[in-house]
Amino acid sequence: MGRPPVQKIEVPSHLMAPPSPSRLTLLTASVLAVAFGVIFVWLRHSAFRPSPPPTEVLPNVKVPARPPAPPPVVLHELAAEYSQLISNPDQTSESRINNLISLLELYRRACGGTPCGHNELIVSSILGSNEKNVQLLPSDSPAIQRGELVDEWGTPYWFHTLTDRYIEVRSAGPDRELFTSDDITTHPGTGS
Repeated sequence: MGRPPVQKIEVPSHLMAPPSPSRLTLLTASVLAVAFGVIFVWLRHSAFRPSPPPTEVLPNVKVPARPPAPPPVVLHELAAEYSQLISNPDQTSESRINNLISLLELYRRACGGTPCGHNELIVSSILGSNEKNVQLLPSDSPAIQRGELVDEWGTPYWFHTLTDRYIEVRSAGPDRELFTSDDITTHPGTGS
């Protein structure tokens, strides 16, 4: 018995020819697009999957200790006296400002520097929000109104830090407007 005769199948010529460059590019782009799509879906799906809870605590891991609580604010022994001195209606405006400068000097000695910023920040520092937690005025001092140190006319004092040792303190005076001829100020180092 011999072999059966081989049957010839005619294949269209367009299938026998190598793919054209444009067809090869299209095929490659299609495969890459499908691959990127699969990767994108997989990554997106895994990103929203909750991670499993830890199953064990490693015995060698040290948990950092909590920082110690800040020490409580301590009212300075001269706080009541300074409160009375800077709000005493029997004193002149200049005396009040000089007493306020003495209070700021006490702050510098107790805390290591002068308080900086506008009136509210200085009041906050004087009331104990400082590195040493020292309070130099009682929080109910009549010299403090709406969170600011005020002069005898109820106008907030203006503070200007000149150096780490000196602060200029200015009262707006009776007209209650800063930088007019009736302002009352002291110049550091002169006492008036």
